[in-house]
Amino acid sequence: MIAIRSVETGSLGERAGLCSGDHILRINEEEIGDLIDFQVHSSDPLLHIVVERASELYDLRVERIAGETMGLAFEEMPLRRCDNKCVFCFLHQMPSGMRRSLYFEDDDYRLSFIHGSYVTLTNVTEKHIDRIIRQRLSPQYISVHATDPELRQAMLGRKRPTVPILDRIEKLATNGIQMHAQVVVCPGLNDGLQLCRTLHELSVYYPLVKSVALAPVGLTRFRDHLPDLRPVTRELAAEYLDQCRIWGEAFSSELGERFVYPADELFLLVNQDIPPAEHYDTFPQIENGVGMVRRFLDSWEQNKGRLAGGPPRPLHLALVTGTLASAFIEPIATELNTLPSLRADVVTVGNDFFGRGITVSGLLTGVDIAAQLRGGPWDIALLPPNCINGDGLTLDDLTVADLEAECGVPLTVGDYNLASALSSYFADPRAAVAGKGRQLSEMGFTTGRGNG
Repeated sequence: MIAIRSVETGSLGERAGLCSGDHILRINEEEIGDLIDFQVHSSDPLLHIVVERASELYDLRVERIAGETMGLAFEEMPLRRCDNKCVFCFLHQMPSGMRRSLYFEDDDYRLSFIHGSYVTLTNVTEKHIDRIIRQRLSPQYISVHATDPELRQAMLGRKRPTVPILDRIEKLATNGIQMHAQVVVCPGLNDGLQLCRTLHELSVYYPLVKSVALAPVGLTRFRDHLPDLRPVTRELAAEYLDQCRIWGEAFSSELGERFVYPADELFLLVNQDIPPAEHYDTFPQIENGVGMVRRFLDSWEQNKGRLAGGPPRPLHLALVTGTLASAFIEPIATELNTLPSLRADVVTVGNDFFGRGITVSGLLTGVDIAAQLRGGPWDIALLPPNCINGDGLTLDDLTVADLEAECGVPLTVGDYNLASALSSYFADPRAAVAGKGRQLSEMGFTTGRGNG
């Protein structure tokens, strides 16, 4: 069953007699276990809804016009817990004292469908796979890492065997479920010939396996009692990019798309220009940091003309960024400094909290940002949108107001369309306090063990 948190005034749900606190048990004789069940089974024009209210059961008959929404918001539902101990898991490399949800290891095929989160499919049964197929929960985003069963078992840190990932992919592909795969590249483990094998065996399932993203392993300074892993150095990043270029050209010729896409981080590690938009085909894994920089740069070129007049009053601006992104933010700051009444400084924040090996802006904490901005001369500091979540919190639980008080500099949260964000700020200097970093609490889930 699924619990209703609120009912929109005037909505179909209210007209049907649904109330906050009701539990929906069944719709048209189908049991409702979660939000996906509700969405699938409430789409018919005639609905027979069985509701539990204060231990009493009620039958509701609802006639629904095509496209009409029920206007219901639901209580959080449990998230399926990961049962792996991946040798590279970022959650195992975090210190204590941070937000509780940050330590929860999710691995939920429903979240993969709804939000594009990556799953290993090790904690599912054939019943769950059949549900994905029956309810068309497509696409699925799969953390493959290696197709060799023994190597994958070792990388996932599993003591108990699991169904080989290619068996899962075979069944999903046979039944028309589209998939996108991810490989976290760990030097000496799943690169080299193993990576060649993984890419070849996944390409067999194209176009149902639509893309593969290659992301370098991230290693923090909190790795006591964890497996000894090597970082992706600049030299290794260059090797991976060369291999991706060769594979991508071969796949483009054979499949019509590059199929394998290196994460932006690899290009930035070697100070290599980000490829043009056509390199990314349909940008299948942009939320995984594949092509996000290209989109950012292209949006800047397309929209920077909106800033031609500069701000309405003199403005000293700080553009806050992580160490990797500073390479492509610096030229933008140079352009901004040609505008009247505007001075723009790039403030590069090193990650002392997790360790200097973590260089992306999405993993910056408030404490490191405050240390870099404290007492600075700026009229406003623009924070990266991915270091502040939708609730307005940093990874270490500071609000934008908290962070502003810590550093003594006015703050606002930026957008991936930088020109648009600055244009909006010039027109209305009220600070934005929420960003686009994604946390579990934003996704409608709670940290509990689920049975979905």
